[in-house]
Amino acid sequence: MINTHEHEKKQFKRLFQQQGVDQFNFRFQILEAFLKLEHHVTINEIQAQLKKDGIDTDTGFIENSMELLCRFGFASKIKLADNEPQYEHRHLGVHHDHMVCTKCSRILEFKDEAIEQLQLKVADAYGFHMLQHKMEIYGICSGCMADRSPIVSLHRAKQGERLVVKEFDSGKNMQQRMSSMGLRIGDIIEIVSSGFGGQVVIAVGENRLVLGKGMAEKIQVQPFGRKQKKNCIPSIIPDNIGKSLKKLSGMKVGQEGVILKVSGKSVLRRRLLEMGINRGSMIYVEKYAPLRDPIELVVKGYHVSLRVEEAANILVEDVKYKKG
Repeated sequence: MINTHEHEKKQFKRLFQQQGVDQFNFRFQILEAFLKLEHHVTINEIQAQLKKDGIDTDTGFIENSMELLCRFGFASKIKLADNEPQYEHRHLGVHHDHMVCTKCSRILEFKDEAIEQLQLKVADAYGFHMLQHKMEIYGICSGCMADRSPIVSLHRAKQGERLVVKEFDSGKNMQQRMSSMGLRIGDIIEIVSSGFGGQVVIAVGENRLVLGKGMAEKIQVQPFGRKQKKNCIPSIIPDNIGKSLKKLSGMKVGQEGVILKVSGKSVLRRRLLEMGINRGSMIYVEKYAPLRDPIELVVKGYHVSLRVEEAANILVEDVKYKKG
């Protein structure tokens, strides 16, 4: 890394002197301070490093110098979500992407060759010539997850999280109200947005629900699929998929589970979704017709009937016999 830094300094001197950039010596001091910081840094952090080196420079001049460093390829400016702009070293010929913790704002760099190749393959399939790209994954880092309780109130969840509803800290009236809205224990939900006047907007399958802060505080949730990676499923559902993961057509009377995937042709899939059969919903097998076709089901409190061949397009997880 030291040799790389020395090479960068030589390049800087040659290019900036060729271009006749003003106040060369002061800008070179900013480059040296920036190279000492081996992470994503803000203007204030660069200014703090300069003061540590005994150099007092105003913020505007540092910003202007960093813009020049970006222009000549010594730095990259990144603006992630609502955070203030940060700068990182730009090593020519080296590319990486970012994971950003929405809780502590920590930025993790990563490179995955399989992802890089897949992006080229996708661009080529569309006849698209890719010039550059960036990937930003937003979530919660391992450190913040370790400090977090396994089960939390819904109002503490972050935008984009996928969660499982574990319990309601309330009486029967609220539980009935939640059920009438289409939210039940065991449902898989996604946080669409939060923080606007205390409201939380969630997605339950294809449906959106708006919950007030008081209601969200009484709903206990747990992160979904961190270890199990249950979303890594094939586009074609195989016949032999284990005990806790089944086709709906293979479930028995009295069993229930959470819908994980709805496949089939577009017309069939749209009809199933319109019936309330969508990802994240709890589904219960009530009975089969005498010849085992059709199947009588209960979804979100509604009774629906499906042909067995249609039910074969629905993948259900956490399959078990309903209690009581």
